[in-house]
Amino acid sequence: MHNRNYKKAIVFALVLTMLMPLGSVVASSSDDSASDEKVAAQAADDKAEKSEDTEGAEGDDAEAADGEEEKDEDDKDDKKDDKKEEEAEPLITDDEAAHLESCEVAAENDKFILYSDKENERIGLYVKESGQYWWSSPVNTWSDQSIVDEAKGNTMKNAQRKQVSSSLVISYADLLQSKRNVTDVYSANASKNFKTNKKGVVVTYKFKKNSGGFKIPVHYELDDQGLYVYVDTKEVEEPDTNSIDGKILTRITFAPYFGAQAPAEIDGTPIEGYMIVPDGSGAVINYNNGRSNYPDFEQVVYGRDYTPVPLSAPRVTQQAMMPVAATVKGGSGLVLVATDGDSYVTTNAQVTGQNKQAFNNVYFTFTVRSTDQFYMSGDSTNRLTVYEKGKIKTERVGVHYYPVTGQKGENVNYADCAAVYRDYLIKEKGLEKKTEAGKTPLYVDLYGGVLKQTSILGLPFDLKTEITGFKQASDIVDQLKENNIEDIVVNYNDWTNKAINKKISTEAEASGTLGGEDDFKDFLGKDGITVYPSMDNTQMNSSSWGYMTLTSTAIRISNAYSRQSKYSYAFGVAEVGVSPALLSPSKYNQVFDEMISSYKEEGIENIGFGDYANKLSSDFSTKNTSVRDNTMKTLIEGYEKAKSDVGGGIIADSANAYIIPYADHITNVPVYSSGFNVTDYDIPFYQMVVHGYVPYSGKPINASSNSDEMFMLSLAAGSNVHYDMIYEDASVLQDTEYNDLYYAHYSGWVPHAAAEYDLTKQILSGVSDMTIKKYERSADGTELKTVYTNGSKDVEVRINMRNATATVDGKTYDLSEALSEGGLNG
Repeated sequence: MHNRNYKKAIVFALVLTMLMPLGSVVASSSDDSASDEKVAAQAADDKAEKSEDTEGAEGDDAEAADGEEEKDEDDKDDKKDDKKEEEAEPLITDDEAAHLESCEVAAENDKFILYSDKENERIGLYVKESGQYWWSSPVNTWSDQSIVDEAKGNTMKNAQRKQVSSSLVISYADLLQSKRNVTDVYSANASKNFKTNKKGVVVTYKFKKNSGGFKIPVHYELDDQGLYVYVDTKEVEEPDTNSIDGKILTRITFAPYFGAQAPAEIDGTPIEGYMIVPDGSGAVINYNNGRSNYPDFEQVVYGRDYTPVPLSAPRVTQQAMMPVAATVKGGSGLVLVATDGDSYVTTNAQVTGQNKQAFNNVYFTFTVRSTDQFYMSGDSTNRLTVYEKGKIKTERVGVHYYPVTGQKGENVNYADCAAVYRDYLIKEKGLEKKTEAGKTPLYVDLYGGVLKQTSILGLPFDLKTEITGFKQASDIVDQLKENNIEDIVVNYNDWTNKAINKKISTEAEASGTLGGEDDFKDFLGKDGITVYPSMDNTQMNSSSWGYMTLTSTAIRISNAYSRQSKYSYAFGVAEVGVSPALLSPSKYNQVFDEMISSYKEEGIENIGFGDYANKLSSDFSTKNTSVRDNTMKTLIEGYEKAKSDVGGGIIADSANAYIIPYADHITNVPVYSSGFNVTDYDIPFYQMVVHGYVPYSGKPINASSNSDEMFMLSLAAGSNVHYDMIYEDASVLQDTEYNDLYYAHYSGWVPHAAAEYDLTKQILSGVSDMTIKKYERSADGTELKTVYTNGSKDVEVRINMRNATATVDGKTYDLSEALSEGGLNG
C-alpha cells in the first residue's frame, strides 16, 4: 500500500508540473546556466501564448478576432523560425537593409533619415554627415554566426535572436500573492501596428493576455538633433491592474539593442569600439572585451530610492549621477540621454557572449512602479514583495539618441560624447557658465558639533560636543592662509543646535556650543574664504516643531515608516534599535522656504542643502504621495528659489545632473567608478561634462586609502583639491557619528593641502574656465592626457603617474614633493 501511494504521489507531482504556468525569459543574467534557462523559458512562453490564442478564439467576437490575429502572427513567426533553423539568412550591409522592400523612409531632414521596417520590427537612423546607420536592432540578428558559448561552440539560439530583434521589452508583476513575481516579455511576441506621421513613426505594441494584455504606443520622432523615442504613460492600456490576480507594468525598455555592434564586420574584420556608462566618474566597456562570464552592467541612475529599506546592507558602489551613456565605433558614436522619466532609470550594458548573445549594447530601462520587500510577522523565511498601487505616476519616459561624429575625421573621443550632454544641459536645462579664469580654490569640509554619549549621575546622556567651533574654524583657515593658500571654499556642516541633535534644522541660528552668533558672523566675514553654511535635512533622529516623526516620515509601499537602518559590518543585517526617520518629500517645500527665509533674514548669502543634491526618495502615503519624479521636480523648484532669493551661491555635494544647473560649486566628484568586472577602466566623464562651466572638487584627499593616486587622478580630471578637517583630536570622536572622520584632524594635513594647492594652481589655473576637448590614457592607465580649449586656444596637460610628473604645454612639474610616497613606484 505504501508503495502504491508513493507512485500516486509521483504521478500527481508530474501532472502539477505540467500544469504550472510557464514564465517568460529574464532580461539579465549573471551566469551561463541562467542564459540557458532564458532560452528554454522563451520557447515555453511561445508555446503557452499559442495555446492561449486558441483559447481566446472561443470567447466573444472581439476576443476571437484578436486571438486569430495573434495566432496568425505566431504562425508566421514559427514558420520564419523554422526556416531560419534550417538555413541561416545571408549577411547584409546597413545600406542593403535600408533598401529592403519592407523598409521605407518615415521622415527626413537636412541631417538625418528615419527608416521604418515593419516586417523586421526595426527602426533606422541614418546620419548624412558620416554615412553611419544606427538600427533599433542589428540587421543581421538572424544571420549572425558568432560563437557565444566558447565551451560548446554554440551560436545564438532562436529564442535569443527573438530577444535581440525586439524593439520593446516590458516587465510586469503578477499581483497574486502566491506568485508575486516579475516577468519580462519581448515585443517579438507581441502584435505591432506601425503608423507614420509627420514627425516619424508610432509603433503600437499589443501584448497577449497571458503577458498582461498591455497596449503600449511608442513614438519615434526625428528632429534636428537625432531621434527621440518616448512613451506617454496616459496612452498605456493596462486592462487588469485592480483584481487580486491582476498584472501591472513595472518596467519599460526601449530598443535595448539600438546601436548594438556585432563582434565583427560581415567580412570578418573585428569591430573595435567602446561604450561609456555613467558609473561614478564614468567607466568604459570595450567591445568584445572577453568578460562574458561576469554579470552585465546594471546601475540605477541617481542612486537607489531610500524609501524602501533594504533587508540587508546594499552594496557599496559609486553613484551614477547622469542619465547618459554612449556607444562609439571609430569616427561615429551614439549618445543616449534619458530625457524623460530619468528619476528612476537604470543603465544597462553587455558585451558579446554575455547572456549567450552576440552583440555589444548599452541601453536604459525605466521603472514605472516601485517595489518593496518585508518579512511577515518577523519570520525571516517569509519574505513578501509589494508593488506600488494605482496608475503609473510618471507622465512620460523617453530617450533621445544623439549621433556624434569625430572631429576632423578622427575617432570619436570620450570628450565628444560629454560635449553632447553638456550642450543638452545648456539648451534644455539652463546650465550657465560659473567658472572664472585663474581660479583653483582649495575646498575644505569643516564639521561643527556632534552628540557624544556621556553619563551624569550614572545615567546615560547625549551631550552636544564641539568638534570644530567657529573660532577653531578661523584658526584652521588662518593656518591654511599662512601656507600661501589664497582661495578657500569652506562647506560648514552641523553648525546649529538642531543639526547637532540630528533634527530637521531650517533656522540659521548658530549653536552656542560652537561659540554663538558673533563668532559665527566673524568667521563668515574672514577675507580670502567663501563659507557655505550647509544643512542636511534628509532624515531625523527625533521630532521637532513642524517635523514630527509621526506625521513627517516617508511611508513605504508596505505602509510602514521608512526608518533608515544601519547595518552590521560583519553580517550585513540591520542593527537592532530605533533608526533615523526619512523625511517625507512632501515636507521639502517647507524646508526650502524656511531655510531661504532664515538665511535672508540673517544676511547669509551662501547656502548648501547637503544630500538633497544627490539623494532621491519617495513617499507612498495615501495623502502625500510623491514618487521619485515628483521629488525631483520639488528639489529643482527649491534650488531655483534658493538661486533667485538667497543672492549668493549654492554648493552641491556630489550633484546629480538635475542639480548641476543651479550649483556654483560642486564637491565630492569621484575620480573612480565602482569597478564592476565587466568594465575595462575609468574615465572622468562627469568632469568632462561640467569643466569650464561649474567649479568642482574631487572627494577628500585625506579620506582616501591612496591619497597620492587620488591627487594625480584629480589633476588629470581638472579637479580642485578637497580636504576634510576637524579641530579636535580623533579620540574625541569615539562613539559618535563622526567616528569615520578619524583621519581629519587638521594639523597634520595643512602642509599637504598647501603643497597640493600650489601645484594645482600652477597646473590648472590656466584652464579653469576652459572645457575639456579630449581625454586619452595609456594602456596601463598611468599616463593621462587632457586637452582643454576655449575655442581659440588649446592647452594640453599630461600626468605621468608612474614618474609623478605633470607637463603643461611642454613645461614639466615635479609632483613627488606633494606626495606621501613620491609616485606609484613609491
